[in-house]
Amino acid sequence: MESLFSLEGVHLTPKQRRIADVVEKQGTSIVYHTEKEIADKSGVSVPTVSRFWPLIGYTNFKDFKQVMKGRIEVTPENKFKNFAEQLDEDHILNRLIEQHFKNLVQTGNHLNKDHMQKAIQTICTASDVYIYAPASSEGLGDLLEFRLKRFGIRMERIAKSGFEVYESMLHMSSASTLIVFQFVDMLSETQALFEHANSLGMKIILITDQLVSNMHEYVDYALYTHRGEMWEFHTMVAPVAVLEAMVMGVGLALEEESLERLKSLSGLRKTYKHLIPK
Repeated sequence: MESLFSLEGVHLTPKQRRIADVVEKQGTSIVYHTEKEIADKSGVSVPTVSRFWPLIGYTNFKDFKQVMKGRIEVTPENKFKNFAEQLDEDHILNRLIEQHFKNLVQTGNHLNKDHMQKAIQTICTASDVYIYAPASSEGLGDLLEFRLKRFGIRMERIAKSGFEVYESMLHMSSASTLIVFQFVDMLSETQALFEHANSLGMKIILITDQLVSNMHEYVDYALYTHRGEMWEFHTMVAPVAVLEAMVMGVGLALEEESLERLKSLSGLRKTYKHLIPK
């Protein structure tokens, strides 16, 4: 989906970045919100929100909403929401399905498809791939490492925090690729990895839930994934979908090599099944 506004040449403060992120994530449904609601969701004051609109080229919020009303359309998300409202509110599975669907739709709307294709190509041509997956993204890093190793790609996991991060940084080169999972705020370790990778000329792929963030200044390709609003329970369904799409893209790009590796894996299983049964 096309961005609601342009930030080219605009310098935003941290508070203004939070406002921009909330507005982008709401999409055209922002016309149904008030400045007070936007302020609450962004964690800023109403006057701060009011001063935001001229920065992106509008007189005020009313002016911005008028333009957005012309872009409202019937979406799969709205259709599904109407259906979900008829479900039993006490049924947790139904509520989860609705939430996951919304997150997947938001991800599909905002994911940069060109960045996805270029990220896939970068992984295929890298001499080795480093993965940084701290905190709640650790499981995503495990899954990505497991999948890509099957294609014969050299992988290295970076320590989650502290001085051990340097051990991986020591072996990086301009031919390496860095994949970073970073949700919400940028960690100090993440910034160190970004700056070091930039100094080497490495390609960086960022998987994040932030549409507007200073992290984007460091990376080559940013893949957005929606995990829920700030006030909602954050799930990993959409991040896994983005990750699996990237893995499938790599597998298709390395089709012959991928098939040979999988054939070899089947051969190993047959040879040693008497020792390690499946």
